[in-house]
Amino acid sequence: MKLTRALLCAAAGFTLIHGSAMAQTQLAEDDQEFLRKAAESGMLEIQASEIAVQRSQHPEVKSYAEMMIKDHTAVDKELKQLAGDKGFTLPSQLEGDKQDLLENLRQLEGPSFDDEYVDEVAIDAHEEAVDLFEDAADDAEDADIKAFAAKHLPSLKKHLEMGEQLEDKLDESDNRRDRSAATDGTAGQKEGSVVIPGTDAQPQPKQ
Repeated sequence: MKLTRALLCAAAGFTLIHGSAMAQTQLAEDDQEFLRKAAESGMLEIQASEIAVQRSQHPEVKSYAEMMIKDHTAVDKELKQLAGDKGFTLPSQLEGDKQDLLENLRQLEGPSFDDEYVDEVAIDAHEEAVDLFEDAADDAEDADIKAFAAKHLPSLKKHLEMGEQLEDKLDESDNRRDRSAATDGTAGQKEGSVVIPGTDAQPQPKQ
């Protein structure tokens, strides 16, 4: 009796494992690639935005990063459920260029950090995500994956649009700082004149 029960348990376990493997292999290669890249994209957005919340000194960049954490965490949860239903194992950590980007962000601060985060994450990473989800929404063979991509594509486009607007605001801030630095302490000086330090004399023409 014990032997029979053990054999039944082993058979059930084999069926579950075999069924999971079959579910994964039944997914088209492109659909598997979408799940993998979508998971990596989400991890990058969340982890980079967590760094931004800690290191950014710009209130609008920090606010954007907080929204990215909230939105992409919700998408990530849904993606994990979808992948589990399909028997597909998602990557658990970032590698290569995406990991290098995170390490680079950790070394930056101030305006340099904000510029890099907005350029690389808010814009470039979202451009890649939009392309990825558009392709899956149009061409995915699995109906559930196709529906998942179509559902979240509009929010990704909105994130990209907001990232582009944020970049414009940072550019405006940089331009104002440049103009301020260019005019600081130079107002009223004529081109081709020299101020003599330590005197109240008017600028003298160059010899």
